[in-house]
Amino acid sequence: MQVDGSGRVLLPAKIRKQLKLQPGSKLVGQVNQEKLVLQTRAQALRDAQAYFSQFRPKNGKLLSEELIEDRRREARRERES
Repeated sequence: MQVDGSGRVLLPAKIRKQLKLQPGSKLVGQVNQEKLVLQTRAQALRDAQAYFSQFRPKNGKLLSEELIEDRRREARRERES
């Protein structure tokens, strides 16, 4: 691969086919020391979900789910009053 005068890199057809990239596909780029890592957006999302899943409570319930349940209970109490 080669960087052109505008700073663009052309991905070979074999790589585009392997990653199922179409014209207009979006990639996420990250620089790690002297490495450039490109990922599909779907893979970057999966990586982010895997990273943040380690912070999920052991009982499997998200704090946002608990908050929604609390708000629904409050709304029911208000309707019953």
